Amino acid sequence: MNQYRMSKMLFFVISADAEKINMAINFAARRKDKGNEVRFLVFGPAEKFIADKADILQSLDNVKGQIAPKACIFIAEQNNLKEELEKHLELLPAGEYVSKGIDEGFSVITI
Repeated sequence: MNQYRMSKMLFFVISADAEKINMAINFAARRKDKGNEVRFLVFGPAEKFIADKADILQSLDNVKGQIAPKACIFIAEQNNLKEELEKHLELLPAGEYVSKGIDEGFSVITI
C-alpha cells in the first residue's frame, strides 16, 4: 500500500538553462508515471530559450502523452515564437492557467 497520497504539481518552468529544463521534464514525467496529477508550463525566458533547442523540444514531444506541456501564448506572440512553439506545446494564457491550477489545489514548483 502506498503510504503517500497523490500530489497535484504544477511545474512552472522559467529557467533558460538546458540542464534545469531537462531535469524538470524528466521529474514531471516520473511523477506522472507514479500517479501524481501533473501540469507543466514553460514561461518567459524558458520559452525564448527552448524555441531553437531541438533536443529540448524533442524531449517535450516525447512526454506529451504524459504531461501535456504548455507555454504562454502571449510570450510566444511577443517574441515571434508562436509558429515554432505550437508544434511542440499547447499555447494558452499562462496567468489564467496558473491561477486555475492554484485554485484547484496544485502546488507550484518553479524551476
